[in-house]
Amino acid sequence: MGVHPGATNSRAKLWKASRFAEVARKLADEHDGQVVILGGKTEAELATEVQRALPADMALMLQAKTSLADLMGVLSELAIFLSNDSGPMHLAAALGVRSVAVFGPTDARETGPGRGESRVVREPVDCSPCLYRDCPIDHRCMERITSERVYDEASALVSL
Repeated sequence: MGVHPGATNSRAKLWKASRFAEVARKLADEHDGQVVILGGKTEAELATEVQRALPADMALMLQAKTSLADLMGVLSELAIFLSNDSGPMHLAAALGVRSVAVFGPTDARETGPGRGESRVVREPVDCSPCLYRDCPIDHRCMERITSERVYDEASALVSL
């Protein structure tokens, strides 16, 4: 399975890396899988946080180590992909990869994965979609999304 905990152009789009790690670990444990951690050059801190939360033999760190072609190749081999609203999320959807995308300040109807076996997890709060790059209040759109909700969606897709 793959995890992309980043979102290059907006801190408000970031679901906690620790929650991505929690979901990935549970899925990998249940399905005897490996977790591939993906991300761009500026996302090292997030990728490292995921890596540190996983057993060393479970995580393969590919953050900042793939070209676009390599990324597409890695994505196409995944059983499931976990991501925020990001470029890799769109690539996974275009490739038909089963994906769970966590959405907060952006409108999933406008910028969601739209293709393939994808699910969007979002919290319907009165201030979303706001399209802010930094949340001026309490980031409730992302904070209220639990690991359990994302895990349930991912688990249902892995079981298809």
